[in-house]
Amino acid sequence: MRNRGTIGGSLAQADPASDMLGTVLALKGEIIAQGPNGKRIIKADSFLTGPFATALEPNEILTEIRFAIPPAYTSSTYEKLANKALHSALAGCAASITLSSDGICTSASLVITGAATQISRASTAESALIGQQLNQATITATASQATDGLELISNIHATKDYRHHMVSVVTRRALQRALEQLKSWGHIDSLNTLNNG
Repeated sequence: MRNRGTIGGSLAQADPASDMLGTVLALKGEIIAQGPNGKRIIKADSFLTGPFATALEPNEILTEIRFAIPPAYTSSTYEKLANKALHSALAGCAASITLSSDGICTSASLVITGAATQISRASTAESALIGQQLNQATITATASQATDGLELISNIHATKDYRHHMVSVVTRRALQRALEQLKSWGHIDSLNTLNNG
């Protein structure tokens, strides 16, 4: 079943622990739906309407996913703590950040998977990043806000408290890796703030 699954099928299922949907939301993609009345474009932020529920109409199918070309100095990553049996996220963070050449965050997109009743944008943490020089202190402070406003779940796999802690961990890791990628690509010559913050 896993080998036959598709990205579109994963999005249409809208599983709260879906890696794919979290990534599409973080990248602010567009979802194309086809039905008897033709095609329509659904923005990723409007696609999810609840746990296992989407904006697709009963007579529509998902046919296409589109992404804009990201601006310069952009890096995107996904980090998760996986359920060992199902490989789905107990807590995950899809992150996409854009920095200026001196390491100031000009755009941030953070989406949390697996930890809440549905996949959700970490709006408070996103806002906290904008205009900030990204360093260890900024990343740690931002990660601590990643669950603000989220309705965390508790089940046989993990408690709310554990998920709360792990969302902070995976968010911090995702942001650190995004910064490290930009540095390794040579985009941010002065990006030594990760270790000097």
